[in-house]
Amino acid sequence: MADKNHISVLIADDESAMRNLLAAVLKSCGYANLVHAANGQQAMDLLRGTDPSLKLAFLDIDMPGFSGLEVLELARQARPDCAYVIVSGHSGIDNVISAMNRGAAGFVVKPYTPQKIADVLAKFEREAS
Repeated sequence: MADKNHISVLIADDESAMRNLLAAVLKSCGYANLVHAANGQQAMDLLRGTDPSLKLAFLDIDMPGFSGLEVLELARQARPDCAYVIVSGHSGIDNVISAMNRGAAGFVVKPYTPQKIADVLAKFEREAS
């Protein structure tokens, strides 16, 4: 298992309250290196950046600029070693299937619960080890 202290996690959501809530849950699970994006373009810039420790990204579907699904599709080419989790208030089966078909490692429906996030992190940690 990779050391949580050496992994950066991207939180991309246009709602600051959602970013802060997810950040609090991630910190409680031991992830301290968090980077935030308020829209799809910021998320793309960070994912195209040079930080080699960026290994996990939570992408909201509904963001200005690029949607989370568009970021997922573009970013997987730029950073294939990162695990992408789509988050959305809309859990329609079309969104879930679309996310998984594009290579998402998981899908979390808002509002977040610590257990939902812990489940996704457990899957990520198993696959990263």
